[in-house]
Amino acid sequence: MTERPADPAAPLITVIVAVHEVAAEVAQAIASLRAQTLADFEALVVDDGSTDGSGRIAAEAFAGDARFRLLVQPNRGLSAARNAGLDQARGVFVSFLDGDDALAPDFLRSLHAAMREDGSDWAACAVTLVHPGGEERPHPALHGGEAPPEPGCLPLTDACEVARIFPSAWNKLYRRSLFEGLRFPEGSWFEDHEVFWALARRAPRLAYRPTALYRHRRDRPGQITGTDSDRVFDVLRVLDRLGPLILGSGMTRAAEGYARLAARLIHERALVIRDPSRRARFLTAAHAFLQHRGARWQADCDPEISAGLGLALEGVLPLSVVVLGDPGPALAALDTQGMADFELVVLGGSAPGLLPSGRTVRRIEGEGMTPARLASVLEGRWVLLLAPGELPLPEGLMRLVNLGERLDLPLALGALERRGLGYHDGWTDNRVVPGLDALPLWGGEVALGGAQALKLYPALGNRLMRRDLLAALPEAVGLGQDAASAQMIALESALAAGRAGYTRLAVLSVPDRPAALPGTGAARRLLAACPAPPALPRGWQAVVLLRLARLRGGGLRLLGALLAALREGWLAGDAAPDPGLPRCVRALLRLR
Repeated sequence: MTERPADPAAPLITVIVAVHEVAAEVAQAIASLRAQTLADFEALVVDDGSTDGSGRIAAEAFAGDARFRLLVQPNRGLSAARNAGLDQARGVFVSFLDGDDALAPDFLRSLHAAMREDGSDWAACAVTLVHPGGEERPHPALHGGEAPPEPGCLPLTDACEVARIFPSAWNKLYRRSLFEGLRFPEGSWFEDHEVFWALARRAPRLAYRPTALYRHRRDRPGQITGTDSDRVFDVLRVLDRLGPLILGSGMTRAAEGYARLAARLIHERALVIRDPSRRARFLTAAHAFLQHRGARWQADCDPEISAGLGLALEGVLPLSVVVLGDPGPALAALDTQGMADFELVVLGGSAPGLLPSGRTVRRIEGEGMTPARLASVLEGRWVLLLAPGELPLPEGLMRLVNLGERLDLPLALGALERRGLGYHDGWTDNRVVPGLDALPLWGGEVALGGAQALKLYPALGNRLMRRDLLAALPEAVGLGQDAASAQMIALESALAAGRAGYTRLAVLSVPDRPAALPGTGAARRLLAACPAPPALPRGWQAVVLLRLARLRGGGLRLLGALLAALREGWLAGDAAPDPGLPRCVRALLRLR
């Protein structure tokens, strides 16, 4: 294969930089291109009708560098900008850089070497996702699994495996001849997909390097992927056009691969739709589309696809979120969840009728409410209770629903993120949980006998209960807002379930200490009123009482808890205390 252009004056590689309204970022994109360790390239910077001076800023950034040319055209969209560059490209190879992104210095050199080593006509790399505020997260640019441990070549003969690959034009290097007779579709969003699948048919081997060599900016204002407008419906039209291409590709598992791709693209668009009316219309249209194509919802293959959305498409409400007491900042955290298909209920506290997104908030009187009565007035398949101070993380609800649906268990648990102290796995002593370290990152099944249930941290929002499990909780447990009540709900739900899904990924943000910690007397009265579950070891009440006292802090509180446990006769047991207790307290307990 030719490695040099026929024209000796032509460059080895053409890089096409599409620019539109990226004045704040384009200079960084140009600088990253000028810093490439492989210098034999031309850069065609296509200003697609910018009104913010992006083209001028780009020209100033590459001034004096003869490898760069500025092409200016009226605004016709990203596809038209890329196509304009392809029409004038002279290199044997071609790559695409979006004007608000950036390249690592070895991007061109590494991918060019990968193509030569693997004998392929295109190559891709892992990426760094750059979020607003500066947070950076590496991603293998492969969905639903880990990146290959070593550089290699990805075969593109199985549609399910092809559907795993980021279809983006921008983290790849291509032999330019692959684009003969092929251009990006103009006038449509999500244009990368059709070109990607056409290329996969033309060149069924993709060189892959697991090093993050492309920096992709996410959630920039005005970015297509984050726009909540009726243009989200474009994705269904793109999927309709992709159907014949994939199903007629000759790839193995073509129908399943197409269904997986459809689920991912519908999920990604649903993430940005906050307008309730538009969301309802989109779900109706997406469900009709899947039925028309005979494609079932595919969430099991990828833990980042919402199983709850699949339920919502079938008319099943996935989740009821119940905020206990004053909702406070919890409402803002809930209004920006990645999984938006849930009803929001405030129990006892005051609540606005609508949130900024237009989501309805339902208030229920808390007086005399029991778990069974609450379950009877909720509509969701799953229930998440939120204690005061608890804030679901952006992907927390989706992670828990996915885990519960995948394992078909009545309880799903996740780790915590304490706001000052950092990560907590959700157990006061994880040594009692067999096989915990061997679980996959996204979660697996754990046994919940008495020893394991007793070591659950006193939080509520990191556990998802199926509604029938909530209804089965003893009435004496109640639905109090303090940490003692949370501990009893955690205990009883775990013992009733017997087994649960558990993920080491954090799903909930909590204060360093529970926001509503009861005094020793109040905690003692609640523990005394609750029937002792036979699965728990004798003296379990002392373990809980001392745990709550330690969370409140101070030696006097621990001493008061010890005396209260002694008066109740709870020290005459064999339940193991938490390892976080002071050494002197643990020594006293060993003497009992």
